[in-house]
Amino acid sequence: MTFIHFKTETYEQAQMLEQLLTNINFVHDVEVNKDELNDFTISKLEESAALYKKNPASFKSWGDAKKDLLNKI
Repeated sequence: MTFIHFKTETYEQAQMLEQLLTNINFVHDVEVNKDELNDFTISKLEESAALYKKNPASFKSWGDAKKDLLNKI
């Protein structure tokens, strides 16, 4: 199966595109995801990136962090 990924400016535009594509009989399936990053999340990601660039050795790998989290459960 072949996939096409679209990005729209607004969620409403995505919903209109979903309706349009759903009505075309050769389109197998349409799914709309609202995966938007808010300003707070973006600022935290930028802050983390800056800290990492200053001292990469101070950060854990994802594997180590995951292991620590699982051990706490």
